[in-house]
Amino acid sequence: MNNRLISVTQAWAAILALILASWLSCSLLFFRIIHFGELTYGFFVWNLFLAWIPAIASLILYSMVHARSERDFVMALIAILWFLFFPNAAYIVTDIVHLQARPPVPYWFDMITMMAFAQTGLFLGYLSLYLVQEVVRARFGRWYGWAFALTMLALSSFGIYLGRFLRWNSWDVLRSPLSTLRGVALVANPWIDIRPLQFSVMFCAFSLVCYLIVYSFTHLHGWTDRAPRTP
Repeated sequence: MNNRLISVTQAWAAILALILASWLSCSLLFFRIIHFGELTYGFFVWNLFLAWIPAIASLILYSMVHARSERDFVMALIAILWFLFFPNAAYIVTDIVHLQARPPVPYWFDMITMMAFAQTGLFLGYLSLYLVQEVVRARFGRWYGWAFALTMLALSSFGIYLGRFLRWNSWDVLRSPLSTLRGVALVANPWIDIRPLQFSVMFCAFSLVCYLIVYSFTHLHGWTDRAPRTP
């Protein structure tokens, strides 16, 4: 089993790229507000902030494991925080439901702005999942790492349904855990309503394919290192 983790410096390089993506997204939105006086999509900034929470939590968790400064209680709290807020990253994709013509703002401008926020949220989520998956892989093995990743993608897809259609928030679990869990059990029952399962399966498939693409990109350097060199 390969227990080696990538360096924290490499992880920070991805974080800096995502900071740039966040800056671009917010700049487009602020230009929209200043130039057109349209405030409709201001909530995108808040949704992007929520998407950053699991990314930061995963980076802290990863850094602790990489530096071997593991404190079980602190790591457990960070892992719970990551788990609760992980669905917020991909949730931004579903904000496409708000896209419509809003003169005088060009339709294409709003489309590009939404795509900028959506891709940033997705990549924040996939980076955070990759870092936590690497921690699980280093401790328990590759197959456990992938089982963890698939489980998180499935659960986050269901969480996105709860947020988009039932308007639940990540912190509802902290405010009223028992009533929230009872509500989740009712919503997750396909005999009552099949739509949550349908949405979760479809979004999980979409997320898995996107994550596999991102994951394959992270390993391109390994393939090129092993490729035969031309004379």
